[in-house]
Amino acid sequence: MGSIRVAIAGVGNCCSSLVQGVYHYQNSGERLGLINGEVGGYGVDEIEFVAAFDIDRRKVGLDLLEAIFAEPNKVPLVAELSPLGVTVKMGTALDKLEYDANGVVDVAEIVEVNVSDVLKEERADILLNLISGSALESSGFYAEAALEAGCALVNATPSPLVNGEWSGRYGEAGVPLVGDDLLDQIGATVVHIGLLEFLHERGVRVDESYQLDVGGGAESVNTLWKTRGLKRDIKTSAVSDAVPYEFPLVSGSTDYVDFLGNSRDSFFWFKGRYFGGAPFTMDVKLNTADAPNAGAILLDVIRGVKVASDRGLGGAIAPICAYGFKRPPERHSIAEAYKLFKEFVEG
Repeated sequence: MGSIRVAIAGVGNCCSSLVQGVYHYQNSGERLGLINGEVGGYGVDEIEFVAAFDIDRRKVGLDLLEAIFAEPNKVPLVAELSPLGVTVKMGTALDKLEYDANGVVDVAEIVEVNVSDVLKEERADILLNLISGSALESSGFYAEAALEAGCALVNATPSPLVNGEWSGRYGEAGVPLVGDDLLDQIGATVVHIGLLEFLHERGVRVDESYQLDVGGGAESVNTLWKTRGLKRDIKTSAVSDAVPYEFPLVSGSTDYVDFLGNSRDSFFWFKGRYFGGAPFTMDVKLNTADAPNAGAILLDVIRGVKVASDRGLGGAIAPICAYGFKRPPERHSIAEAYKLFKEFVEG
């Protein structure tokens, strides 16, 4: 069916895990950890990385293979790779960096490339927006560049692109757009939603609940500063829609702990009533490696977006947004969203 030519903005931990994962599955032939072996006829073998952009001097100018292991990335080696022939180019740095003292980013002092021209030259099918969640203006820049290049955009960040003006513009151009804010494979938000859906389906009334995160990755820094309110609103909204009534609910990150590295601890608490009004409380702790949590969903989303492009669709692709993101235009239960995604990619 041909290759899926992917460009990446933001060569951080998620990028490292994704790139390593793609070549691991291509070379090993195994499926452990994948949700779908094929999506719309596309396997993992069809995915090819053709361009990358970042702003950190420790990454810009390096081959993508070297850049994904450069500081401050913390993802361990999981796949033996040869140089990929993709040089990381200087992207844009439009946003004030409120956390640079933590060593998360060291901006290169060189002129940014014309991203749109690079996407055209490399014939990129899809641009993945994996930049810092706090870089809201830069996300808009990459959305504009992808649109100008006629390149589909996957917005894994909380920046309101699908839920902003961009859906209409991408629709008019006939270019697919999906987002916003990636929903991890086994992340805190999807686990919280799943537990609430389960409790509701079992006739349980939830009276109070919270989910709080502590992590050592760059995303934990982001949610502690500029995007704290935005991320908490997105996560809480996504979780609250899991049941058809309102109750006191909090969902979001609480602290950055550098020695946790690329891991995250998530704490869940539920209080409610079941048969005869009998009370219950439940405490759950989840520990995950942050970066790999994005991989399986991104692989499905990338292939789903290519299917949409093959069909000549443009604008927000609702089934993909509902399946893979915390803030889609139309929200569904986890099971219903997956069903809609499968129906879409299978035609």
